[in-house]
Amino acid sequence: MSQFYEDLLEYYDDIFPLEEDRITFIETLIPRQPGASPKILDVGCATGSTAVALIKKGYTVTGIDLNAAMIQSANRRNPEPKTNGRFLQMNMLEAADFFPPNSFDGILCLGNTLAHLRDAQEIGSFISKIRKLLKGGAPFIFQVINYGLVLDKKLQGLPDVITSRCRFVRRYDPIPGEQALRFTASLYSSTDQLVFKDETRLYPIRAAELKTLLQESGFGTIEYYKDFSGTRFDGTSIALVGIASV
Repeated sequence: MSQFYEDLLEYYDDIFPLEEDRITFIETLIPRQPGASPKILDVGCATGSTAVALIKKGYTVTGIDLNAAMIQSANRRNPEPKTNGRFLQMNMLEAADFFPPNSFDGILCLGNTLAHLRDAQEIGSFISKIRKLLKGGAPFIFQVINYGLVLDKKLQGLPDVITSRCRFVRRYDPIPGEQALRFTASLYSSTDQLVFKDETRLYPIRAAELKTLLQESGFGTIEYYKDFSGTRFDGTSIALVGIASV
C-alpha cells in the first residue's frame, strides 16, 4: 500500500482537490469560540490539504498518516509559524496509544481511510479507541465509499476522474475467499499514456455494518449524509459521510 500512495502522491491534489464545502461542514460541527483554538485529529491526512485549510482558519490540527511521503508533503505545505499544526507518520490503530484521553474537540477520518483497515473487527477496534480521544459530545466525522452501492450494483469501478494533467481510473474486483475488494488504480497522463498502475486491498464496509460498530463502540448519535452539502444519505450516492458523537 505504501508504494500505491507514493506513486499517487504527485497527482493526489489534482485528483482529490480540497472542497470548500468540506471545510464549511467541519466548521459547522466544530465551531470556533473567541480566543479558543479547537483541537482536531485528522486521521489519514494524506497531503494535508484539509488540515492546513483548518489550521489557517485558527484550528489546532494534528494530522497522521501511515505513508511517510504523504507526511513529508503535508509538512511542506504547513504554513509558518507552525504553532497550531503538526503532521506525524503513524499507524491509525496506534493513535490512542500516543494521545491522551479526551484530547480532541473533533476527529476526522476522511477519504475512504476506514476501508484500508483489514476487516470489521479492526475497524471496530479503531473506532473504540478513537472514541476515548474525544472530549464529551465532540464529533467523529468520517467519509467512505458507499460500498453498499458498489456491491449491490456489482459496480466494477467508479467514474473516471479527469483533470488537465491526468485521468484516474478506478476498478474494484472481489478477492476470492475474502470479504474484500482488490482496488486497482490506473493513472494516465494528459496524452493518455499510462503513468502507473497499482492495487491495494480494501474492506468494503456497508453503512449498516458501520453504524453497528459505532454503536457498539459507545457512539449514541449517528447521522449519515451523501456528501459535505448536508444532504441526507439515501443509499444512492457514491460517497457516505457520517457524524458520530457520544
